[in-house]
Amino acid sequence: MGRARLSALDGSFLRVETPTAHMHVAWKGIFEPRDGELGGPLTIEELRRSIAGRLRHAPRFRQRLAFTPGGFAEPAWVDDERFDIAQHVVALAEPGQVLARSRFDELCNAALSLPLDRSRALWSLHVAPHLEDGSLGLVMKAHHAMVDGKSAVELALLLLDLTPDAPEAQADDWVPQPSPSSARLTLDAMVDAGGESLRAAAGFARAVTSPRLAGTLRRAALAVGEDLLRAAPSSYVNAPLSAQRTLLHHTHAIAPLIEAKAKLSVTLNDVALTVVSGALRELAVRAGERPQALKAMVPVSTREPDQAADLGNRISFVFVDLPVQMSSAADRLDAVRTATARFKSQDRAAGGAAILGSLGAMPAPVKGAAARMAAAPRTYNLTVSNVPGPRVPVWLRGCELREAVPVIPLADGHALSIGIFSYADRISFSAYADPHALPQVNDLPLALCASVLDVCALAAPTRRRRRALRAVS
Repeated sequence: MGRARLSALDGSFLRVETPTAHMHVAWKGIFEPRDGELGGPLTIEELRRSIAGRLRHAPRFRQRLAFTPGGFAEPAWVDDERFDIAQHVVALAEPGQVLARSRFDELCNAALSLPLDRSRALWSLHVAPHLEDGSLGLVMKAHHAMVDGKSAVELALLLLDLTPDAPEAQADDWVPQPSPSSARLTLDAMVDAGGESLRAAAGFARAVTSPRLAGTLRRAALAVGEDLLRAAPSSYVNAPLSAQRTLLHHTHAIAPLIEAKAKLSVTLNDVALTVVSGALRELAVRAGERPQALKAMVPVSTREPDQAADLGNRISFVFVDLPVQMSSAADRLDAVRTATARFKSQDRAAGGAAILGSLGAMPAPVKGAAARMAAAPRTYNLTVSNVPGPRVPVWLRGCELREAVPVIPLADGHALSIGIFSYADRISFSAYADPHALPQVNDLPLALCASVLDVCALAAPTRRRRRALRAVS
């Protein structure tokens, strides 16, 4: 049996990575100070011990990629013989140094602007134990070849606790397996390729004899026609990238959005996409651009309940036109509701999954070309990813998580991505951008705040709605 190996979809995130487009998903967290009864301030040494004690439950944290000679197969996961927790859990300040929040944000942006080292385990955690208000800050990165948004949350929860007084886990006596030789990697790849071919042939035989074949083909055709072949409009959010990144956000109480969802008979995702559309309209106006509809790529999880702890990518994609051109929040919400209802009724996510499932049968050069085409500005303008987080508080060695901000990676030619993350009683809208290609992104947090209020006002009684709209304008 071959080694654990990247899927074709996992591998696509390696293929589209460039010096200016780093394919890591990430999150920035702010934690409350630890209660004095639970110990003093959290130190980098204690955090390293705590994480090291849990790595037995996440073997991928101590593995690296091994590339098959000639590149005819996807890379395999092997133990990182040089693994050192101190190279992955890194302090952003000297011991005892207090950082201003603005300085922490600068250091986070610097960490996010660097790619992960493919010769090592593909994750990192940068920590500032002492911010000026007493809180702790961190930013965690993991390569998209290793996780998707939902499994990244599961991975983060492995490091966090559901109670503030959870005992510290003890490190195991892990000994890495020796790195395989090139010949061994090649042999394993050949065995895996043979098994994959047999599975593909069996799957094809089942498909062509299945009464659902017509439906599968119809959904795939819709996904190709509606999503991949329909060109995105030319937009200022699509520009050549530098390697620099900035992460900005707006966090809001989630209760008013949930109330609006219920009163307006829409989904929370509809509400969130409407918020994003309104904010992007304001951004266009401030940039001196004519607001126009933008084609957003929206990842959709295909992860089954029993796959919650599995790593790798189990996602499909749908494409939604964000009604940025509409001046009314009510009109934007109606347009979003219509668009999401349409792709659900057509089951285009399943069509996209069928297309992605065919990647494994493609030759390596074709896989690369397909990945680059799918990630091109012609295919979509920006990614908008909504990842639900835990609805209860979580702790890091007794420090309660106050706020979590998601990072959605940028492919070349895309200067902006939007992440949406709900946690406990809050929801965060993040803007991850190249500050050189899109300098006006600094206006987006305020625009997101105004758009949240605008959408929530739709569910308010008429008099309250008029007051809220006047406050926004």
